[in-house]
Amino acid sequence: MAETTLIDFASEVDSPLLSVQCRVAYSGLIVIRCQIPVNPGARIATAQLSLFVHESAPLEFTCRDCGRRYRVGAGQFHLSAADHPVDVSWTAEKQGLVIALEDSFIERAVEGAFAGKVPQVRSRAALRDPAIEALAACLRHKMSGGGQCSRLCFEYVGASIAIRLFEAYGDGITFRSVQRGLSGHRQRRVMEFIDAHLNENIGLAALAAEAGLSTHHFGKVFKASFGVPPCQYVRRRRIHRAKELLLSDQQSISEIAHAVGFCSHSHLSDVFRKLIGMTPSEFRKKGG
Repeated sequence: MAETTLIDFASEVDSPLLSVQCRVAYSGLIVIRCQIPVNPGARIATAQLSLFVHESAPLEFTCRDCGRRYRVGAGQFHLSAADHPVDVSWTAEKQGLVIALEDSFIERAVEGAFAGKVPQVRSRAALRDPAIEALAACLRHKMSGGGQCSRLCFEYVGASIAIRLFEAYGDGITFRSVQRGLSGHRQRRVMEFIDAHLNENIGLAALAAEAGLSTHHFGKVFKASFGVPPCQYVRRRRIHRAKELLLSDQQSISEIAHAVGFCSHSHLSDVFRKLIGMTPSEFRKKGG
């Protein structure tokens, strides 16, 4: 039997099977953009449930366990069940996005969504799923420099990916849809918590805990209550607070940016211009 190469995406030590270009990890969700060399044949296992999203020109991908050869193009993905070795090969170097989910993240993300159980998934190759593609594109945008690495955004998108994976490729456990919004009391608690922690890198689990809900239920009912996902609401509150400080405080724009949770002057300016239509400096000069 061929020796198995185990890839642990939680480790910051590179595997010989890939070269990491960018890595972001929050609370058991690991997202990596990487370059992957040609593989004439190897037995591979991953320590986490992982998606390999293909980003390069089409190539031939062979999975000997399922006895098939695939022509894999951009947007298609392979699903690797944790600790399940497979014999695979591919014919060209490729660029990829890896989304790895630790058990702890999965349990928080899907709690309450599948009758209290976590569905089992098996390794699959060359899948095409528009929902997964759209969610992966959001993460890719953040990783490529087109956006900042917001913890709340990453965890929200990661949880959405987990739900979609288990709903579409799980072992048949019925998915429980959530329709209700947050009660008035819970809405107030969450709004107050967000406003009190705008300068922090707020996580999805912290907001869910404040509402007394699982992350899955919280993400669904929050959007039903406020009309937008948590990450968009928090961004709007940060911009609202920044506007107040720009009009009433003598702090520099860099100081204001850090006070409301942006990592830099340029990060605040990018988001401010997108939402308000002008830079913070222009807004301050205009007096609102």
